[in-house]
Amino acid sequence: MSKKILIGVAWPYVNGDLHLGHLAGYLLPADIFARYQRMLGNDCVMVSGSDCHGTPITVAADKEKISPTEIIEEYHVKDVELFKLYGLSYNLYTKTTTENHKKIVQEMFLDLLKNGYIVKGTMRQYYSETESKFLPDRYVEGECPHCHAKNQRSDQCEACGRWLEDGELIDPVSKNTLTPVILKDTEHYFLDLEKFTPELTKYVDSKRGIWRDWVYKEASSWLKEGLKKRAITRDMDWSIDLPIEELMKLPQEMQLSNYTGKKIYVWFEAVIGYLSATVEWESIQKGTEYSEGIFYKQVGQVVGWKDYWLNPECEIYNFMGQDNLVFHTLMWPAQLIGSNKGYTLPHNVVVNKFMNLEGKKFSKSRNWTIDSKKIAENYGVDLVRYYVSANFPENKEGDFTWASFIAGVNNELVANLGNYINRTLKFLENKYQGKLSIDGINVDEQIKNQIDSTYIKMGEYLSKCQFVNALNELMSLSKFANKYFDEQKIWIKINEDPESARTVLLNLLNIVENLGVLMSPFLPSSSEKLFKMLDKDLPKPILEKNMWLSVYSNSYMLNGTVEVLFNKLDPAIVLEKKDN
Repeated sequence: MSKKILIGVAWPYVNGDLHLGHLAGYLLPADIFARYQRMLGNDCVMVSGSDCHGTPITVAADKEKISPTEIIEEYHVKDVELFKLYGLSYNLYTKTTTENHKKIVQEMFLDLLKNGYIVKGTMRQYYSETESKFLPDRYVEGECPHCHAKNQRSDQCEACGRWLEDGELIDPVSKNTLTPVILKDTEHYFLDLEKFTPELTKYVDSKRGIWRDWVYKEASSWLKEGLKKRAITRDMDWSIDLPIEELMKLPQEMQLSNYTGKKIYVWFEAVIGYLSATVEWESIQKGTEYSEGIFYKQVGQVVGWKDYWLNPECEIYNFMGQDNLVFHTLMWPAQLIGSNKGYTLPHNVVVNKFMNLEGKKFSKSRNWTIDSKKIAENYGVDLVRYYVSANFPENKEGDFTWASFIAGVNNELVANLGNYINRTLKFLENKYQGKLSIDGINVDEQIKNQIDSTYIKMGEYLSKCQFVNALNELMSLSKFANKYFDEQKIWIKINEDPESARTVLLNLLNIVENLGVLMSPFLPSSSEKLFKMLDKDLPKPILEKNMWLSVYSNSYMLNGTVEVLFNKLDPAIVLEKKDN
């Protein structure tokens, strides 16, 4: 019986090009996991979309002197193109500007309000007397009171990750005018997180051993420190409207005295996208692609959002970078619990730490970044997928360096995996005219055991979202295969003992074919290319059928000329291009 698996991938802000840190943080891990789950025959849905609201969008729009809508359209299209380039296998990639998302956000807001988890309150929000208006968080910058990092926004310090309350920032100024701002009282709605403490404590405790240890410890420490009410509305222009018509029907004590300029805050509404995107996925049900983003439905897949969100047997996974940890481990579960709709809570919140660039944090404003599209176009998608996957910052911060990129590709991917596949297929091409068929001879037990155990070990790691370990197992099989090739001295055996040479080559080819299956979650296009050279079809995911199994054959025939799967990088060219 297959499992229901729902994968919710963090929603990137459409305020600029996505850099390599986004690939390492959540995009590639989610895709690898989804591909593996589909190979198992599980009913897997992966959803996400462009986060289109909040001040990151308006800041970018102000900078380019265009409207937020124009910013969204520009970068949403770019992101979709990038995801297709990298082969990210979303079932649906959408946007938070859809009517569907707005409706579901407003419904959840009203549910939480009616259930007593949203309360009214007065907060002090930064106000610019120069501009005569309240300023959203990202329009106010100052010094963090905890780590004293400069130029931090007023709601969260990116340097130390701490939440900041209005009034905590040292020497706050408006980003627009660089003039000082003051605090002024304003009425808002708050999510009363303190009320969720018992249920969230029980939930987080149940994730010990499932979540990464550092994620579990960080979420636990937030709980021990004590959760407080958190504003979920703001005085701002660009965000989802409050459901004022419905609010006016509620008792007076649930209503604000003035709704002018009040909007639903982006941190509250963006995570609801996991739910709204699944509902939208059900409502589309057409073709293999849709014009707004990415749409995909596996053959035989029954499209029904309730099968995932109202099914306690469904396993829900969320993938994000460390700056989103608290929202996904505590806030989002609280929203689901407080709705009282019986929604399934996330099974695993898969968080990666930051990947830096040459020891420093990625920063587009400081021109310290790597264009994800350019690097793929220059060197190949799967070369980038391999290096980033081998260096996922799963438990500590990672560091992309051009030197390690060159070394990782040349010394590991090319010299190990690529070399083994190429030397085996070239031997078949040159010595056997591209054909080998042996009746009644099975693959050696030693080879079978090595292949079978790799499927098991990789599967165990992939199921736990330990992707670096899983990739290491793949490379270990390739190293074993290279050693076996050398020890068997097939180039001598072909003359001294032709029958034995044929048996050895059959073993070698069976390793090649299984490497093609095993590498498919990580290097999908290279896997397809390899199977095409073998004149075979890469095993395709089939619902209810486990394709993550060893495949053995007594017959192989090449389809055309053998091509190199992975090209070696020229250090001089890479270093010359790195700043372009």
